[in-house]
Amino acid sequence: MKKLALLLLALAIVIPAFADDAKVLPAGVLRTYLVLANNSFDEMYDEDGDTVDAPLGETSVWATGIALEYGITDQITAALQWTPAWVFSSSLENADDANLNGLADLFIGAKVQIIGPNAFVTNDSMRFAAAAGILVPVTQYDADDELEAMMDGDEYTLAPPSNQAFGYGFRLYYDYLITDSFWINLYNETIFYAPVDKKEFGGAEKEYKYGYDLTLEIEPHYDYKVNDTLTLSAALPFTYNMMPESEEDGVGQDDESNLLTIGPNVSAFWTGGPLPLELEVGYALPLMGKNDAAAKTFSVIFKSYMKF
Repeated sequence: MKKLALLLLALAIVIPAFADDAKVLPAGVLRTYLVLANNSFDEMYDEDGDTVDAPLGETSVWATGIALEYGITDQITAALQWTPAWVFSSSLENADDANLNGLADLFIGAKVQIIGPNAFVTNDSMRFAAAAGILVPVTQYDADDELEAMMDGDEYTLAPPSNQAFGYGFRLYYDYLITDSFWINLYNETIFYAPVDKKEFGGAEKEYKYGYDLTLEIEPHYDYKVNDTLTLSAALPFTYNMMPESEEDGVGQDDESNLLTIGPNVSAFWTGGPLPLELEVGYALPLMGKNDAAAKTFSVIFKSYMKF
């Protein structure tokens, strides 16, 4: 049950990355995000990479996300990203009273464009940016209360959308501009987790070490300018995520995981009104993995821009 709970937890935190190209905002521009995402699966990848039936049957998770990004200068953007902010609805086919609801981690960081048209190093054919930040857990999960709720026949939370450990790390972004409208993006995110003492559902208090969370992505991106106020975009990211073996009180859990997905998305950016607006719709599909859910993800991201 414990390893399954961790697997479902990993599913709950899957949500599209925010602004994973090497662009930054112009000075004085505020960008806000509102996100709605659904993850669903009825199969998982086992330790050999084969798909097997999920032990709890069909699982579905609905989450919202929000973010604020502000251009401090033309080269530096500050960010508060809550991704997801809240898992507000979830269902487990073979555990009717269980859910994965709760608050997820908050990312606080800053992104610096080092190479690019308006960067510290001027270049019109490529962009390179780097970001650093911390991941702050905000969930308050009480494993004893949730176990008592289950024993009483009430609804209970099997695992929250957070491992409840502080994280710190970096992001790297590289865009190679083939034309003004078409570029290839390379992206890396690496988050290291601090050890955390906690109780998981149905277990005693232990020290947990999750190691790190590594994400690599390659994404072809194309923009089509319809007119002076409307630009349509399409992208096809291939995303690889992996986590090493975790430890409980110093004992390895043989749960190293990885997942490769493809996530086509389209967007429309409109500048004809008082506020520039952007709408993005995406759908990610699993291609291969190990010790992870073969989850499909549907997402809608709404962005708005304001100049101060």
